[in-house]
Amino acid sequence: MPPRVKEPALLQYTSGSTGAPKGVTLSHANLLANIRAMAEALEVRGDDVFVSWLPLYHDMGLIGAWLGSLYQAAPLVLMSPLAFLARPARWLRAIHQYRGTISGGPNFAYELLLRHIRDEELKTLDLSSWRVAFNGAEPVSAATVERFSERFASAGFRREAMMPVYGLAENCVGLACPPLGRGPVIDRIEREAAPGAAPSARVRRTPRRCASSPAANRSNHDIRIIDAAGFELPERREGRLQFRGPSASPGYWRNDAATRQLLAGDWRETGDLGYVAEGDLYITARVKDLIIRGGRNIHPADIEDSVGALDWRAARPRGRLRRHQCRHRQ
Repeated sequence: MPPRVKEPALLQYTSGSTGAPKGVTLSHANLLANIRAMAEALEVRGDDVFVSWLPLYHDMGLIGAWLGSLYQAAPLVLMSPLAFLARPARWLRAIHQYRGTISGGPNFAYELLLRHIRDEELKTLDLSSWRVAFNGAEPVSAATVERFSERFASAGFRREAMMPVYGLAENCVGLACPPLGRGPVIDRIEREAAPGAAPSARVRRTPRRCASSPAANRSNHDIRIIDAAGFELPERREGRLQFRGPSASPGYWRNDAATRQLLAGDWRETGDLGYVAEGDLYITARVKDLIIRGGRNIHPADIEDSVGALDWRAARPRGRLRRHQCRHRQ
């Protein structure tokens, strides 16, 4: 007898790195709805080739790559995550060799390729078959998206293939992704906006760039932005992101307190802040990571970008000079 569609199919543990791990209950119906929605969004065909180094204990690797390919009867080229981390070029080499059409990973993976692929290796790669390069599972850097698209264009990579996506374990994996062939949309907003103010397209000297994932309704999956009182906000107003749909988990395994925090009627809390502009969703920060100082909202991504932009090679000699001067005075 086949399993009942609403019965649990698997438990997906989440938040283990920032708190007590919680088991997200996913039913057979949840998984099938999410796999179908992603296949619809990516227009997956039987002749597609999925190349993945993502671990199978991660939702993007297990559900997105493995179960998704199995359901669509599409070939899957599966690499060891350690093989990719030891030599990131192996990922691109596999896409080149097997003519991969769908592949991706978190933003850091694209950064590793930018840092470790030599110009000589780049000349030997043909990435023209890569039609979907999804980027998600962590904050998507607009700078990474632009730099990757520019540098790997010489190997046949098309900017239109780059696809910033958004998802979470409580929705199996995928929730929002852009239309095929559109390419990433980058919004430039003011860093100095007052708390709760509408992010503006007008830019000051230090703009913040955000990559979007369209907030389009796909297979009855919806999202909305709400304020602290629970009222839905208009475009370009930052607030809490909620979602609902057939992929939404019913709650956490044997954790009633966490389930109550997740559920908001038919809606689910993502724990993320964001805003919508012209139909596109922009994630700005995790609710619990937001820093409020002097009446200003400080996003962790801004701090990371500022630290990453420092010229550490110029900073080190000054440090050695100060130590030398201290020894001389003694």
